[in-house]
Formats: sequence, C-alpha cells, structure tokens
Amino acid sequence: MNSQSQANWILFTAGVLGATAVALGAYSAHGLEGQLESLGYSGEELSHRLENFETGIRYQLHAAVALLAIGLLPIKQRLRNVAWVLVGGVLVFSGLLYVLAFTGEEMRWLGAIVPIGGLAMILAWGTVALVGLLGSLQQEPQERTLNADLVRVEELLTHQQQLINELNSVVTELRNEADTMAPKVNVLEVAVRQLVELQEGAEDSPDE
Repeated sequence: MNSQSQANWILFTAGVLGATAVALGAYSAHGLEGQLESLGYSGEELSHRLENFETGIRYQLHAAVALLAIGLLPIKQRLRNVAWVLVGGVLVFSGLLYVLAFTGEEMRWLGAIVPIGGLAMILAWGTVALVGLLGSLQQEPQERTLNADLVRVEELLTHQQQLINELNSVVTELRNEADTMAPKVNVLEVAVRQLVELQEGAEDSPDE
C-alpha cells in the first residue's frame, strides 16, 4: 500500500469512527438510559454503565480527530503506520465498553481486556511523541549549520562594507588633493604660456 492509499484509508477510518461516535453520543443522550432501564438496571449500576458508554464515545472521538490529522498532514510514514495501532486500541477499548454497558455478569470478564485497548492507545500516542522528539533532535544540527552560515554571511557583508567605506575615504582624499592642486596647475599653465610668448617674441626680434 503506497503512502497516498494509506492516507486515504486512514481518512476513511477517521470518518467512520467520527460518524459513529457522534451517532452513539446522540443515542447515549436520548435513548440509552431508557434502554438500560428496560433491561433492569437502575441506581448506581445504571449510572456506571452510562458513564462507561460515554467514556467509550469520548475516546473514540479523540481517536477519530487524531486519525484525521494523520491522514491530512504531510507527516512521517511511521506515524501513518502507528495510526493502525491507535485504531486497534480504540476498537478494543471503546468497543468493549459499549458491550459491557448492555451485558450482564456473565460477560464481566471482558472488562479485563479493556485495559489492553488503553495500552495500545498509550503506545500510539507515545510513538507520536517519540517521532516528534527524534525529528527535533535531527533538525538541531541542521539549524546549527544554518546559523553558522548566516553568521559567516553577516561577517562577509560587514567586511565588504568596511572595504567600501575605506575606498570612499581614499576617493575623497584624492578629490580633495585634486581640488588643492588645480590652482597651482592653472598658475603653471599661465607661466608656460608667458614663456612661450616671450620665446616667440625673441625669435621675431633677434636684436632684442
């Protein structure tokens, strides 16, 4: 069974468990007490059986919500595998509580099996916690590597900014020196022109 097919079956199971839990809840609220009274149960015995029935509904509904999340979310394959442990646990736990609500003393031995379903659900939830913990530990080295890369990038950018600032300072100094030398260059240009004019005049008047 591929991952998508398994997810679809988990969603189907979640829908069935959720729908039946709601239906059983409605029955518990409107018809169960009368049914049990017709079977001869009353007083504390009646209250105990009603409480057990409602406990089974509550755990079944919780399991349906958990299966819905497992089927919809892009989570690890191992969680989808453990989903069936959760399904088995709720069927044993809640299913036997429903049966015990209607049966007499001859079926009391089923009560010894109910905790097995509870242990299966505990195992399923514990596996969920373990998968989350292992996933977190595996991500920590990656996060540290990413943080180190970010620090190196920040250092490189800082160094580049320092180089840019130094280059700006050099360019500013050169510009200032050029501004300072401009008047001197102008004076030299004037002097050269005067010398050229004097030279030309001397050539035109050799005697002078």
